[in-house]
This record gives sequence, C-alpha cells and structure tokens, in this order.
Amino acid sequence: MKRLIGILLALSLFLPMAWAAAGEDVYVIADAAQADGSTAGQLQSDRSYLRVGCQLQSETDVTLSVTGEDGSLVYQRSYGLCSGRFSSEDIFLRLNGSQTDYRVALQAGEQCYAFSLRRVQPRMSGVSACSAGYPLRSITGADTWRCATVLDLTALEDASMTVPLLAGDAYEIGTVTFSAARGSLTVSACLNDGVDGSIDQGTVYVAATALEAKTLGKKSFSGLKGKLNQSLALADTSYAAVYVALTVSFDPQGVPEASGAQLQGQEDVWQRMRTETANEAVG
Repeated sequence: MKRLIGILLALSLFLPMAWAAAGEDVYVIADAAQADGSTAGQLQSDRSYLRVGCQLQSETDVTLSVTGEDGSLVYQRSYGLCSGRFSSEDIFLRLNGSQTDYRVALQAGEQCYAFSLRRVQPRMSGVSACSAGYPLRSITGADTWRCATVLDLTALEDASMTVPLLAGDAYEIGTVTFSAARGSLTVSACLNDGVDGSIDQGTVYVAATALEAKTLGKKSFSGLKGKLNQSLALADTSYAAVYVALTVSFDPQGVPEASGAQLQGQEDVWQRMRTETANEAVG
C-alpha cells in the first residue's frame, strides 16, 4: 500500500507539466456566450484540441456537444450540476483534409450557446521542397518523393523553362525557373501569389552526366553544386539533371494540392541523357 501511494504521489508531480505541454495544442474559447451567434462561422483554429469555458449565472446542469460536418455527433458529455466558472475537458478535433468544420453547443440549463468552428492545418515550417520533373527514385533508386528536373540545355539555350515548386509531396506552392545562356545555367524560385510563406534555404545540385545523376540527393554527389540565382558554368554540356533542394515555410490554407510530381516529356529527356552521357567520365 505504501508503495502504491508513493507511486501515485510521484505521478502527481508530473501531471501539471504534462498538462502545460498539452495546453500548447489547445484552442481555448474562454466565454461561449461571446462566441454564440454573432461570430458563428468565423472561429478558426489550427490546434488539435478545443476547450470551452463559460461563466454560469447560477448552479445548473451543463451539457457540451460537438457535431461534425455531416451532422454526426463526435463528442457529448453531461457535466452535471456546475456553478461559477465552467471549463470543459480538452476535446480532440480530427482534421480531415485541409480543413474540417464543427458545430459546438453548450447547454447550461435553459440557456444554449452555439457556434461554428473550423479546424485548419497549422502553419508548416522546415518543409522540404523541390522542382517538379522526374522522380529521383527512377534515377537513383532512392525511396523518396522528391524530383530532379531534366534539361535539354541545347534546346534551352537563350531561353527558360518554368516548372511547379512542390512542397512536402503534397502542395504546389510556387514555381522554379531554369534559364540557360552562353554555357551557364541559372535557377530561380518564387512562391505563388497568395501563398503566405518563405523560401528559407536552398541548394542547387546539377548533374551533367547520367553517372553523376545517380548520386543526386546523396552525400556522394559528384556533380556541380550551387545556389539559387547563381550562374553555374556548364560549358559543352548538352543535358543536366537538376535537383533543387529547398526548405520552405508556409500557411497551407488555400494552397492547392500537387497534381503530380512527374512532368510530361521528362521521361524522354532523361532517356536521351542516359543514352548519350552514360559513358562520359564523372567530374
């Protein structure tokens, strides 16, 4: 018995710390009365949990319910007789897709407070991004969603090619542009209008042969490495497989999902590059 009491006391010391950590992911509505009616449909949260509070005028029975988009009941609890300051437990709100709508109702005696709440994805930071093109797994065999963009530099001379910028294998957040002129290649990237985010850092890896391309995305990469907006000398190079490795941060709200990582025509360019450069020396 003494041992059991000791364990329970030890656990109780850690409970406040665990609660504080959980509280960082809780959206708190301090007063359901203020959320009622006038702000219905305007409340939005990127937190996983919801906590609802209310100042009760007298001792009364309190029941809290949450329904989903289809009207199905996802949470309901009767808290019994309550008085003074009421606060619910933390209620998990599942996120389906990019956003999920809920309807919350707090019944306090004869008074009912009801409002809508939209659960959205939190702002994403430190997300891997790259240009669309040809899957690295098809070039290097690596188990990754990332792509390289394969360029026919002869056809691209004094011109440019713009492809989608993909983030986290899920979103299309901007564009990447490849410009070739006088034996040099420049790679630039930007976010689409309306995307709230930033390109935090990036490195451009350029493979001039099929053998170099096999090392893209690896520590053993043997090609040319540079930065965005830097002129990279590629004299006498007919093809290039370019891996644009970026790190981005952005708000996913309203950002379209990526339609596909592989671009039309990339398979053909890669096969020509592989055939014509397979026997060329690395470096």
